[in-house]
Amino acid sequence: MKLSSSRYLLREGFRSLWQNRFMAVASIAVLMSCLLLTGGAYLVFVNIDHAFDMVYEQNVVVAFAKEDLTEEQTQALGEKLKSITNVADVEFVSKEESLQKYADSIPDATFESLQGENNPLLDTYVVAFEDLSKFDATLAQIEQIPEVDSTRYNGDIAAMLTKVRHVVMVVGGWIIGMLLLVSLFIIANTIKLTVYNRRLEIYIMKSVGATNGFIRVPFIIEGMVLGLISGGLSYGIIYYVYDKLTDMFRFDAMYGLVSFGRIWVTMLIGFLCAGVIVGVFGSALSMGKYLKDEGGTSDE
Repeated sequence: MKLSSSRYLLREGFRSLWQNRFMAVASIAVLMSCLLLTGGAYLVFVNIDHAFDMVYEQNVVVAFAKEDLTEEQTQALGEKLKSITNVADVEFVSKEESLQKYADSIPDATFESLQGENNPLLDTYVVAFEDLSKFDATLAQIEQIPEVDSTRYNGDIAAMLTKVRHVVMVVGGWIIGMLLLVSLFIIANTIKLTVYNRRLEIYIMKSVGATNGFIRVPFIIEGMVLGLISGGLSYGIIYYVYDKLTDMFRFDAMYGLVSFGRIWVTMLIGFLCAGVIVGVFGSALSMGKYLKDEGGTSDE
């Protein structure tokens, strides 16, 4: 394609966008709504995963070895725990080490009386999981080991986060899907209005031999610009709102929200690409139907 043709197509794309600016604003507003919900859902997922990382470090199962186990049997128990598929780490804590933790909280005489064979505590293994969504299944495997006397755990947090993730995925998916369809519909109608206003010009272009591909380009550019504007504005809004939220809930490096600096590249590329894809697809959909209705879609 010649440089002069490229300039003409670009100019026509921006000209038609300006001529139908009210419909363009409506298209941008709806597409922005979709992108903002999509970005919000992504941020929720990122922070849930961040919360999962914290839970991985804190939400562990403590497996108590039976009291009458020999040293070899206790070591064998550790190997059995490590062999479980979903187990990420196993830390052995002897009953002497467990008792030592109470040295400052009980009288010295009592602490001394509990030494050696009088120690009522049990050898334990602190077990961390790889995937907390499999918490119950992995716990059941641990409790089935004959050398395990009992277990202690707190699976409520893992279960809650798993449910939240599932709800966000399902509800967010339906909302985003419906908004995408609405965005496509409005963008397609914006392009259709432009095509209607320029139908005589399109007829003349086809009469002198212009291909359907050449005719489509300005409208594709229009849809692309709509998508880029929507993506850029959505990114700016998400950045501003999330920055304010991180300031409000920045308790410390571990318990605060995920820093936007860790995800800004993914967010920016995602917004711009999603906006362009929806805009171009909406334009192509509208132009394809028009050219077909007006006498064929040949690109020759």
